[in-house]
Amino acid sequence: MARPVSWLPRLPALARAVGESVRSHYACSDLERLFEVQPRSAQMLMSLLPTVRIGKSLLVEREALAGLLARLSAADDPARELAAIRAEGRPPVVRRKLRDLVQRDLAAGESSLPPNVHIEAGALTVSFTTVEELAAALWRLAILLDEDLDGFALRYEPAPVTDGDPEANRLERADVEYIREWLAAQTEEGQSS
Repeated sequence: MARPVSWLPRLPALARAVGESVRSHYACSDLERLFEVQPRSAQMLMSLLPTVRIGKSLLVEREALAGLLARLSAADDPARELAAIRAEGRPPVVRRKLRDLVQRDLAAGESSLPPNVHIEAGALTVSFTTVEELAAALWRLAILLDEDLDGFALRYEPAPVTDGDPEANRLERADVEYIREWLAAQTEEGQSS
């Protein structure tokens, strides 16, 4: 008896991730990360799909991968359908010229977040009904933070609370400047002695 396919239980989340992706093609290493499988399993998955050769690399078009996942999702028994696809044989290598190549999953920005994530200054709300929705939302937020942490902080950190008294603010800034000058003078004395 063959081992069960580890990613089949996550089929709806995978189909949604591929369907919402902005990338045009997936390499074998991308399939490893997406499906959370070992390199050999990713190669076997790639052998089920028509590929495009770029240099020494084989790539799978997003539409072909989305079509495979949709076909498996629509099947009554996805494992049996996957076995039938494997029995059909290897699809041909695509020979047409590559018109565009987008190898990034997401463009950082608020628009790359799913609709169940709401961000405002000092607050982040994630609404979800399944753990997969929560994981997808947090993953996209993590990518946004990784790619543009400073921009995110500028837009969404709460503004510092300041007193309404401008005279008090001026005096406080003067105190801070005095302390900076004093520290600089102390540093210069320490270096000259």
